[in-house]
Amino acid sequence: MTSIWHDCYTRGLMSKTVQELAALIKGRVIGDGQVLISGITNLESPGPGLITFVQDEKTLKRLESSPIACLIVPSSLEGSSKPLIQVPQPKLAWAKLLEYFFPAASYSQTISEKAVISPSAKIGRRVTIEPFAVISDLAEIGDEAVIRSRVFVGSNVRIGQKSILHPGVTIYENCQIGNAVVIHAGSVIGADGFGYVATPEAQEKIPQVGNVVIEDQAEIGALTTIDRATIGSTRISKGVKIDNQVQIAHNVSIGPHTVISAQTGISGSCKIGAHVTMGGKVGVGDHVEIGDWTMVGAGSGFPSGKKVPAKQVVFGEPARPYQEARRQIAAQLRSAEMLDEIQRLKEQIAELEKKIDACLTVPGRRPGGRS
Repeated sequence: MTSIWHDCYTRGLMSKTVQELAALIKGRVIGDGQVLISGITNLESPGPGLITFVQDEKTLKRLESSPIACLIVPSSLEGSSKPLIQVPQPKLAWAKLLEYFFPAASYSQTISEKAVISPSAKIGRRVTIEPFAVISDLAEIGDEAVIRSRVFVGSNVRIGQKSILHPGVTIYENCQIGNAVVIHAGSVIGADGFGYVATPEAQEKIPQVGNVVIEDQAEIGALTTIDRATIGSTRISKGVKIDNQVQIAHNVSIGPHTVISAQTGISGSCKIGAHVTMGGKVGVGDHVEIGDWTMVGAGSGFPSGKKVPAKQVVFGEPARPYQEARRQIAAQLRSAEMLDEIQRLKEQIAELEKKIDACLTVPGRRPGGRS
C-alpha cells in the first residue's frame, strides 16, 4: 500500500522516464535514462520512484543508500549507482520540475455575482473576480488578473495583466500594481505612512498624499504592509520578492530583484539597491542606503542615515562588515574567560604588593634584598 507521503508527491501524475524529464530541464543523463519517475520530493523525503536534487558530493553519497529513484546534480558530479541528470543549476532545474509536476492553480476567468464592482471600473478580458471582492471607482483590472475573495481594490487603482491578489488583500486608492505581480493573503498596500510633527499639545499628522508602485513580477508575502509615500511613490521594483510580515515605510525605494525575508522592518525614505539579500528580522532606520548586491545577515540593525557600499556582506547590531562582526562576537564569547583572567592578575598583583610592602617594613633592608 502506497504511503500517505508518497501520494502527496505523486497525486494525479503520470510517470515519466528520466530521459523525458532531462529533456524538460535541458540536462544530461548519466546512467539508465529509462527509469520511471512518478513524482518529485525534497532531500528530507527521498522515497521510491521520486526525483530530487543535490548540490554536493557529500549529499550524493548520503542518498546512495536511500530509495530515491533519480538525482539532479551539478555538471561536476557523476559516478552513482542511481541515474543522474547533470545541469548547471540543480535547484533551479528542480524548481522547474516542481512546476511540471504541480502546475499552478487555474482560475475560473469569471466574475462572481457576489462581487461589488463600481460601474466606472474597467475590467479586462478573462479576469477572475471571486465572491465578496470590492472593486472601487475608476479602478482598472488587467487581462487575466485574479482578484480573490474579500480583496478590496480602492479607487483609481491599477492592477496589471496576470497579477494575482489572494484573499483579504487591501489595495488603497491610487496605487499601481504591475503585470504578473503576486500579493499573498492579508497584505495591505498603500496605508498611510507613519508621519507626524510633534507639538507641545499633540502629534500632528502629516498628510500622506503619495502612492505605492509595485512593478512587474514582484511577489509580496502574506500580512506584509507597504505604506504610501508622503509625496511621490513608495516603489517596489521589478522582480522584488518580499516575505511574510514585512513592514516597508513611506517613500522607500527597493531595487530590482532584491529579496527581503520575514519580519524585516524598513523605515521611511530608505534606498535599498538591486539584488540585495536581506535575512529575517532586519531593522533599518530611516534614510539608510544599501548598495547593490549587498547581503545582510539575519537580525542586523542599521542606524538612521547609514550608507552601505555595494557588494558588501554585513551583519550585527549595528550592522558592519562580516569579518569585523565575527571578531567582535568572538571577543564577546571570550569575555567571561577574560574576566576570570583579569581577576587572577589582580590577585597576583595584590600578592606582589604585599611582598613589596613587607620588604619595605624590614629595618635597614631595601627592596631587592640589599641592606
